[in-house]
Amino acid sequence: MNPSEKLCLACGLCCDGTLFDLVKLEGGDDAAKLKALGLPVTVSRGKTPIARFPQPCSALCEDRTCRVYADRPWQCRVFECGVLKNAKAGRVTFAAALRLVQKSRRLADKVRRLLRELGDTEEHRALGERFHRMSDRLEFGKTDADANAKFADLSLAMHHLKLQALNKFYTKTEVKESASAGRAD
Repeated sequence: MNPSEKLCLACGLCCDGTLFDLVKLEGGDDAAKLKALGLPVTVSRGKTPIARFPQPCSALCEDRTCRVYADRPWQCRVFECGVLKNAKAGRVTFAAALRLVQKSRRLADKVRRLLRELGDTEEHRALGERFHRMSDRLEFGKTDADANAKFADLSLAMHHLKLQALNKFYTKTEVKESASAGRAD
């Protein structure tokens, strides 16, 4: 197993509902086949129907492998997080990338633990969705001091996780020099 594979199998944040809420299917993806493989693909009823399935991915195994890897959607095939890209480019060692992944997984686990302590057991939903549902529940319901303190801890942990995702995992769109040339900022 090469270092990139080891890093991805140690991580899984792109599939477990930490980084993304859903996977949108593209034109070349076979929605019917993915549905037959057990993914809960739904199609929106809008003017332009969009096929998608929620995160955490039901094809993600305990060992962070993908049971539909050979047939995974285009979005899953092409995604490489910033941590992996930086390690592959030599901007960070694979050991440092692995430490960052482990730190991020611990932070995501803390968010999940705090959600459970506040009564949210909907592990089949993405972390962002679970956090917003909890926020709404606590904002419009009566809560005690302990729940308020736990929610404060949850909010802070979620904030740190989102910053980590933004700064280290999500990839940034490259701005072409010609598009930015001559602009006064």
